[in-house]
Amino acid sequence: MSQQNAKAGDGGTGDGGTADAKAQRAAREAAQWYGRLNSGAPSYQDVDAFFAWRAETLNDVAYTRIERLTTTARALADDPRLQAIAQAAAQRPRERDGWRAALAPPRGLLIGGLGLVAASLLVGAILVVQPLGQTYDTAVGERRAISLEDGSTIELNTNSRVRVRLARGERRLWLEKGQAMFAVAPDKARPFIVRAGDTAVRALGTRFEVWRADQGVRVILAEGKVAVSSPARHAAPVTLSAGQRLDVRPQGPARPAPVDVAVETAWTQGRVTFRDVPLAQAVAEINRYSRRHVVLGPGAPAQERVTGVFDTGDTRAFVDGVTTMLDLKSTPRPDGGVELTAG
Repeated sequence: MSQQNAKAGDGGTGDGGTADAKAQRAAREAAQWYGRLNSGAPSYQDVDAFFAWRAETLNDVAYTRIERLTTTARALADDPRLQAIAQAAAQRPRERDGWRAALAPPRGLLIGGLGLVAASLLVGAILVVQPLGQTYDTAVGERRAISLEDGSTIELNTNSRVRVRLARGERRLWLEKGQAMFAVAPDKARPFIVRAGDTAVRALGTRFEVWRADQGVRVILAEGKVAVSSPARHAAPVTLSAGQRLDVRPQGPARPAPVDVAVETAWTQGRVTFRDVPLAQAVAEINRYSRRHVVLGPGAPAQERVTGVFDTGDTRAFVDGVTTMLDLKSTPRPDGGVELTAG
């Protein structure tokens, strides 16, 4: 890939050019990224640059389309009728070469649609390679349980996304955003590594949570042991024991601290639990599960402490609870949210 296209900041979505031109550039760069990431074992720098590039909406749409095409191609590859066609075509060199000449992209890997995938089948070869990995995500307010082929499981919290690549020598995952609980099947021959930004969590057989937020990365260990490293901070790996939490932030050293695992991971049971936390913090947490946000208005005591257990996404119950607890007034907002003010 050229330096220009590999550069995360380019993204293909600048101010210049028409919408069609931007979409075409995003598609071209998506194909180039696909080829780059599957040409061998991608470096951490490659992966981080890729995620930065994919953060742009047009780029994400373009890359998702390529992933779907490769999935379809694999399904087609198992079709015995198409396999027979491919074998027959392979015995006709001139026709095959003609297809190749007609389909060869000017540079890089270019997947333009199912027509290209079908044509690649006709020449006896699938124009796809092993993808970087499978992506799983959740919408706001959604939770999702994922079973991996190695026996490990992932629980994704609201508005989260994780990419999984299970290779022969290791199991590598990238938490692109949000929060996830990982229950790792033991396999000493294949370390289980979760990356969130420049933070890496390495485990063998264990159960732990990783939360990637704007302010940093939080790791909570429920069972077993994990080693947490952050190469960008030039710090030695930190080993956590069950019942410990580690907050990795750009500033200051990261030190393990005891934590109530049941409270912190209550979201896996569809609940949020608050124990003597500031109202502002409770509001921020409950807002993660709904697009209709609670807003603190005039006189609302942001630092007043709140205790309670609520179902995730049940904003109404939360509002009713805190208005009673703290003698507040709730007012509907035009956007469907609620404003809390002094009663």
